[in-house]
Amino acid sequence: MTSDGHSTGSSAASDAAALALSRVVPDRACGTCTLCCKVIAVEDFEKPPGVWCRHCVGRKGCGIYETRPTDCRTFFCEWMLTPSLGPEWKPERAKFALVVGEGGHLTAFVDPGFPGAWRASPYFDMLKRWSLDGARAPAPRVVTVRIGTRVIVILPDREIDVGHVGPDESVQLVPAPGGQIDARKIRRDGTLAR
Repeated sequence: MTSDGHSTGSSAASDAAALALSRVVPDRACGTCTLCCKVIAVEDFEKPPGVWCRHCVGRKGCGIYETRPTDCRTFFCEWMLTPSLGPEWKPERAKFALVVGEGGHLTAFVDPGFPGAWRASPYFDMLKRWSLDGARAPAPRVVTVRIGTRVIVILPDREIDVGHVGPDESVQLVPAPGGQIDARKIRRDGTLAR
């Protein structure tokens, strides 16, 4: 407990939420967009990716807004954080939410109801460009598309459909013959997944 009677856990959560909110582009708001409540997994509720959160109130927001988990409080898609992304990138319009994760890796979390949305213009061309930029970076960054639990890696010259990737698995890029890059699923323990 802190001297003001609050638990340090809630104070840390409040600080994290305030920091996340400070990164939002001025004059941007979720408004009627709730797509993250569908496409992103929420461990606290055992909610898998690609299904609506039971607490989402369609086109209005979170039904438990004041008590939602820290992961939800601190989450903002890239449209909310990146001034150069125009209105066509807002998730309710694009049908996917862009998220930059650890290491600068970019993922498009696609609404399973619109599985090909990421291939439309202008999205596909930009995803390919970001893939090329990521490949050229000193610490390479990966661009992926997630449709529910299905993962597609976007490389500058092609896409690799890795298939279903479970919660205990991740995707790893590995060298392939002829200077190519391949993708494979690995388990958290480092062993190859099938």
